[in-house]
Amino acid sequence: MQAKPKQKMVRFEMLLTKEQNNSLVQVADSLNISKAELVRRRIAQCRIKTIPQVNWQCYWQLLKIAEDINCIAQTQNNAMGSGSTSPAISPIMIEELMKKISEIRLHLIVGAKALSKQPEENDDWKD
Repeated sequence: MQAKPKQKMVRFEMLLTKEQNNSLVQVADSLNISKAELVRRRIAQCRIKTIPQVNWQCYWQLLKIAEDINCIAQTQNNAMGSGSTSPAISPIMIEELMKKISEIRLHLIVGAKALSKQPEENDDWKD
């Protein structure tokens, strides 16, 4: 098996004013990436998007809620299968609720575009 050839790296340096550097540091820190990675992404014309921490927290909390709802549905199905009587819960309502939770979770991470079916003209994501 042949080893992968090493990529050659080119060092690039540039001079910035203090204000420019502070701005670059601030943007990179807010994105939780290095200044070099920020510049690489902008050169590659990738959209740089941050996902707020609160969105991640909501995303995981909604996952836990969805898991709890699924457990309730399974418990009810097991009770009905064994002949026990339990409060009626509509499977259609549970399915719709689970779908809505999935949509909200996707929206928190990807953004509003995920919920719309039509592509936007100014979408600059690269495949």
